[in-house]
Amino acid sequence: MSEQFSEPMFIHYVRDMDRALNFYTSVFDIRATFTSPGWSTLDFGAFVLALHILSSHDMEDSPMPNAGLNLLVDSIETMQSRIEKHGGRLRELREPDAFVPVRVASFFDCEQNGFELRQNP
Repeated sequence: MSEQFSEPMFIHYVRDMDRALNFYTSVFDIRATFTSPGWSTLDFGAFVLALHILSSHDMEDSPMPNAGLNLLVDSIETMQSRIEKHGGRLRELREPDAFVPVRVASFFDCEQNGFELRQNP
């Protein structure tokens, strides 16, 4: 008998919970389903994004650069503007080619976690 899995979750590690919550709720226009100083969750519909605070003894560690978060959007440039307004930044923009048939932009959020946005041509 195989195991059944549900409720997919991505975790981003953050140093400033309030700043990270503001970034995701503002940029993606979503709501937090739970908030606390150390752990918060955001409902993206098909999955949950959890924000996990780095404790003071973890402060020498860097947040994970990419937890595999990749979202389809209508316009990368529109989202880039929102991302940069809230403290994130573009890392790379790749146009479609023979290997990847969509536009892909890699970003850092305000806590330096990596994520990607993709756009159909």
